Amino acid sequence: MSRKVLMAQDMNPAGKNLLVENGFELVMAPVEEEEVMKSLITDCEAVFSKTYFLNEEILKAGTKLKVVAKHGVGIDNVVDLETATRLGLYVVNTPQANSDSVAEHTIAGMLAISQKTVKMHLATQKADFAAQDCGGMHEIGGKTVGIIGLGNIGRRVAKIAANGFDMKVLGYDPYTDKKNLPDYIEYKENIEDIYMNADFVTLHLGATPSTIGMVGRKQFDMMKKTAIFMNLARGALMIEEDLTDALQTGNIAGAVLDVFATEPVEAGNPLLKMDNVLLSPHCSALTDESLARMSYDGARGIVEILTGRKPAWCLNYDAVNAKNN
Repeated sequence: MSRKVLMAQDMNPAGKNLLVENGFELVMAPVEEEEVMKSLITDCEAVFSKTYFLNEEILKAGTKLKVVAKHGVGIDNVVDLETATRLGLYVVNTPQANSDSVAEHTIAGMLAISQKTVKMHLATQKADFAAQDCGGMHEIGGKTVGIIGLGNIGRRVAKIAANGFDMKVLGYDPYTDKKNLPDYIEYKENIEDIYMNADFVTLHLGATPSTIGMVGRKQFDMMKKTAIFMNLARGALMIEEDLTDALQTGNIAGAVLDVFATEPVEAGNPLLKMDNVLLSPHCSALTDESLARMSYDGARGIVEILTGRKPAWCLNYDAVNAKNN
């Protein structure tokens, strides 16, 4: 009897091919509905998901289930880690797969909002060369970027900013190994120093009980009036109403957002009509190269768990081992 992996959503062939090559049968979910998932997961040993949330009822229906794989880094939109651990399920993710993609999107956002690239493009399409005299365009070279979250993505942003654009880099992350930070990152013990001193404040961390709503009115009030706020991580990290107010009142100069409090973003969201905001639909990790790596690395984690090997990336390996043994 073949060993089965439930694909909650379709994904790049790289991971699917790796699973098939290792003898696993892929069970493709035809629709993203709870009852369908509960039916299909029954005899599967693994489930692989991009953004479909696997609640406790679905996980319990998987009587043979051993591992949940997340196509990406943050697992909050796929599975509750505490629940999975309590049920004895390993959770693997792909923390190195999208670092380049998101970091490049971050730098591109800095450049585009500083040089008013979108505005200039739209004006040129209308043959409006008078737009060149609008003023207010800036270089990012020599500016200060404050990075909150110094994981793979945050460190990649720091490297490009420092080495590529001679930017001053301030960093904050209470969970990072400060002794192994590169010398171009000036670590700040107090997160307030990031808000007060950075020209660009960019978030690169997951949504957890301690980070949800971490940036609101108080933090925006600390920032320079010329500062750009950037969130390419999770919409839940910011209080969106406070950001809207800070932008409307000129308390900060602008924002670059790839994520929102509600996704898909609602048509009536005032952020959609602001000239000082650069928006994208949660796509910073979705380059072809990144999608292939996320698919492959997630599948690799499944193969490692189900063949008895220690996975390269598992969020609860020791805890599940202790529970199962």
